[in-house]
Amino acid sequence: MMKKIFINSLFLLFGIMILVLSIRGITGNPTENSINSLGWKDDGPFELSPERGRFALTFSLIEDKSFFFSVPIARFVTPDLGYKNGQYVSLFPPAISYLAVPGYIIGKYFGASQVGTFAVISLFALINMFLIQKIAAKLGASRLAGILASLAFLFATPAFAYAVTLYQHHVSTFLILLSIYILVSTTGILPLFFVWFLCAMAIPVDYTNLFLMFPIGIYAVLRFFYITTDTKKSFLHFRILAPLTLIGIILPLAFFLWFNKASYGNPLQLSGTIPGVRDIDASGKPAPPTGADINNIEKYFNPELQQKSAVAFFQARNIINGLYEHILSADRGIMYFTPVILFGLVGLVVLYRRKNPFMPLLTGVILTNLLLYSMWGDPYGGWAFGSRYLIPGYAILAIALAVGLDALKRYWIVLLLFLVVLAYSIGVNTVGALTTSANPPKTEVLALEKLSGRQEKYTFERNIDYLKQSGSKSFAYNTWFKKYVSPLEYFWIIAGTITGIATIATIALAFSKPKYKVNK
Repeated sequence: MMKKIFINSLFLLFGIMILVLSIRGITGNPTENSINSLGWKDDGPFELSPERGRFALTFSLIEDKSFFFSVPIARFVTPDLGYKNGQYVSLFPPAISYLAVPGYIIGKYFGASQVGTFAVISLFALINMFLIQKIAAKLGASRLAGILASLAFLFATPAFAYAVTLYQHHVSTFLILLSIYILVSTTGILPLFFVWFLCAMAIPVDYTNLFLMFPIGIYAVLRFFYITTDTKKSFLHFRILAPLTLIGIILPLAFFLWFNKASYGNPLQLSGTIPGVRDIDASGKPAPPTGADINNIEKYFNPELQQKSAVAFFQARNIINGLYEHILSADRGIMYFTPVILFGLVGLVVLYRRKNPFMPLLTGVILTNLLLYSMWGDPYGGWAFGSRYLIPGYAILAIALAVGLDALKRYWIVLLLFLVVLAYSIGVNTVGALTTSANPPKTEVLALEKLSGRQEKYTFERNIDYLKQSGSKSFAYNTWFKKYVSPLEYFWIIAGTITGIATIATIALAFSKPKYKVNK
């Protein structure tokens, strides 16, 4: 027991250390007067609109005691700004902004409200590491394999870049992983109350979670039934009290409906269907952006003339291009940004051969994640580092990776190949975490080059150039270490440390005793 506690404590401390060294930010508490400066926006931690939109709501809730944005905060949020009933409002689901409130308050006390806000996401990322390890153990993986797989998830996939900034992906992943952990760890119907609560809570985090949670919901519904057999027949039974567990959805949905009513005047109004404002004029009124279509310019002056659909962005005809972008493309693909996670496919095969009852659940979440965002009208995730939409899928593949590593550890050549690919993936994603997520998709590069007058890169090479030319956006580096090491040296220290720990874990795994027990 003491050995287990010691190993878990070291694991925790290592994760905290790397995230503290990597979290993006600058010292200070942004105000309405300063928040639109380049130091906070393009050159600072709020480089993209999803970060700005969620932080703006947190800021407004605390500083202005309002669901609506003042004009300076609205300018900060553009171009992803909502407009309803004459007020500037958020275009993003509200849960992340509310979850960030404690971090904002604590950070503000120490003169770093933005860093405190971002740290909330880092906390969820850290918890996700432990959930991956715990679920993998329930599926029969050894502790070493679970630790190695969870390190691969957080530091060798784009999950790293989105653990140090203000995006929803790690919270969505947390809800998915915790739901799965409950299902693999418990029996009976009472725990389903918490599963339904988590499923409902996922919706105000990100609307697409309704689909990502669907395989989990199906698996939970199957627990409403059980089979008994006698010598001749099998009987299907229904647990009469099981539907009562659905009351777990009430509180999250009540919060969601209340926020929609307070912000948009309609509890059933989704933020994604709110009219958008791309720019604001000198008087504080909605205005068309530069280069706007003059034939449709009225919709910019009167945003509520816009007609938006919550589901129109999903099109089956996008699937082929979407799959290419997520898996093979140089600007977002798994093969370029995190090939190590594909070793998790070995684990899925192992679970299938062992007839593990949870293998369909894990596969269902992965396929739903991949197909959903392949149908998405913007599979690139806007300007982004890697395929950020697949972070929940990376987590599930990491669980399978732990199982696969135990099966492969007898083969030294395979482990050596794994370690080489892992080191590559760690390097790529460390440079992404320490620099910027503002990488354009390939489809925008030609137009961007016409504006900038220079060659524009769209792979992680852009991050390498940023590291060499502009430095790092790491709060720790710019606050404490900038005087002592260069940005490139700082990168090598962090990437080398992660790779070194992963190498030790891999060697230890290779010499460990085999473990074949599977908990069902």
